[in-house]
Amino acid sequence: MDFSAFHSKAWHDHATVARQVAQCLSEGVSLVSTESQLTQLANLAQHVYGAHLGEWCNGMAFIEGLAALPLFQPEGASGQSLRRCLASLALAAGDERAASLARMSPSDRIRVGAMAAADLAEHDTPLSMRLLQAALDEAARAGLDAADPMHRALAVAGNNLACTLEEKADRSTEERALMILAAQTARHHWAIAGTWLETERAEYRLALTWLQAGDLAQARTHAQNCLEIVAANDAAALERLFGWEALGRVERAAGNATGQAQALAHARSAFAALDAPDQSWCRASIDKLAAS
Repeated sequence: MDFSAFHSKAWHDHATVARQVAQCLSEGVSLVSTESQLTQLANLAQHVYGAHLGEWCNGMAFIEGLAALPLFQPEGASGQSLRRCLASLALAAGDERAASLARMSPSDRIRVGAMAAADLAEHDTPLSMRLLQAALDEAARAGLDAADPMHRALAVAGNNLACTLEEKADRSTEERALMILAAQTARHHWAIAGTWLETERAEYRLALTWLQAGDLAQARTHAQNCLEIVAANDAAALERLFGWEALGRVERAAGNATGQAQALAHARSAFAALDAPDQSWCRASIDKLAAS
């Protein structure tokens, strides 16, 4: 197995078997042959040890080991990336190594705060909220241009936080507030850092977030926004399917059987236009939407 295959499989598996992926990360070290691959492995380790396992110190130890490899360039891309990974894990852990944030640029501090906030979604909601809000406050003060990578970092962190909290069966008031803020953060910063596609998907995320938050009016508005962007850009069938799925779920929750049936018909039409691989993983969404 080469590094690309290892890396792809690890990302595919990590959400369901995070512990096993963490235990296999050392195998990836022997496959690294470029500085870019070293950075990719560090980012994977940061996410697995942070967001999924909450093992900040183990994550830092692994990444510090990567910094000892010959391919590591302290002043290059790998040096910058590994410092952000280490600082985010230290910030989540309350470790003294988080003091390195003071020496970072505003952009890097925002990115580190966003990463740490996303890591804490399932581990410490109040701290996650404080870190995300602090990153947003600094972003507002910094006045960085649209090309700055902190916008993408905030968009990704917001999406990941919202996704994680949407899956919780019993959310606290604090978790509900964080879920909504996270989805709004993703929408705002994808509009800056992304294309219409990321913006459309952020509207989908907001629709599901508000659905889970129990505000059907907001959920319907964002599902309709998603579909408007889909239509305006003649989007592919996959985007049409999930736009209609979001609206169908809202109408089902509202007890609108006619609206649900109409959305289901549109979703099925989009499903029929997918290729076989996409149909295989989208079928469950259609089945769930069809369920009464």
